[in-house]
Amino acid sequence: MTPLGEFTEVPARAPSYVALGLSACAMLSTIFGGLLTVHSRKRVHLLLGTGAGMLLGATFFDLLPESVDAGRSQGWDVRVIFLILVIGFLGFYVAERTLILHSCVEGDCSNEAHRRIGRMGALGLIAHSTLDGAAIGAATLVSWREGLIVALAIVAHDMSDGLNTMMLVTHGEKARRTDFIFLGMDAIAPVAGAALALVFLPSPKWLAVFLAVASGFFLYTATSDLLPEAHRRSPSPSVTIVTIAGVAFMALAVALTRLDYASLHQLMRSLF
Repeated sequence: MTPLGEFTEVPARAPSYVALGLSACAMLSTIFGGLLTVHSRKRVHLLLGTGAGMLLGATFFDLLPESVDAGRSQGWDVRVIFLILVIGFLGFYVAERTLILHSCVEGDCSNEAHRRIGRMGALGLIAHSTLDGAAIGAATLVSWREGLIVALAIVAHDMSDGLNTMMLVTHGEKARRTDFIFLGMDAIAPVAGAALALVFLPSPKWLAVFLAVASGFFLYTATSDLLPEAHRRSPSPSVTIVTIAGVAFMALAVALTRLDYASLHQLMRSLF
C-alpha cells in the first residue's frame, strides 16, 4: 500500500486532437517559411545560402544520426548507412545530369532541369515533414507534455522545410502556381504524419533507408546546387555567413529534440 500523501503519477496519453493541434502549428510554420521565400526574391542569394546551411545542418545533425540509430537497431553496420547515402548522392547526380541532357531545346533549359530535380527534392522534404508529424504524434502517445516539447523543436525547423521546399521548386525564380502545390503538400504533411502515428509507426529498417537516401540528396542539393547558385548571384561574404548561420540554426533546433525529456518533464510538472 502506498503511504498517505505519496503517489506515483503515470503520464496520461494525450487526446488525439492534441497531436493534430501541435502538428497544425508545424503546418503554419512551414507555410510561413515558404511565403517568406516568395516575398524575399531581392535577397534570394541570402535565402539560397540559408537554405543550403539548413539542409547541411538537417543532414548531419538530424537525418544521418537518426538513420544510423535506426540501422543499428536492426544490427546494421554503420558503413551500410553511408553506402546508402553515397548511392542516394550519386543517384540524384545522375538524375540531374539526365534531366539537363533531355531538357527543352528553347529557353533556359538549365533552369528547367533544376526545377524538375528540385521537385524531386521537394518530395523528399514532404516525406521528411511527414516523419516530423509522426514524431509529434508518437510523443503525444506518452503525454501531452512530451508532445509539446517535441512539437516546439519541430516547429522551429519546419519553417526551414517550407523555405527549402520553395527554394528547390523555384530555384530562386518567380514562383509558379504549381510551385505552391508543393508548399501546400509540405505544410499538410506534419498533420498527416501525426494522424498516421496514432495508428502505426514506420518500420525502423525502411526508416533507416529513407533517411540515408534523403541525406545523400540533401548533401548533393546543398553543395552542387544551392551554394553555387548563391555565390553566382552574389560574391558577397554574407552568403558564407548566412550559410554558417543556417547550419547553426539547425544544430540548435535539432538539439532541442535531444534534450533530457525526463528532466524537462519534471520542470513542466513544477510549472503546471
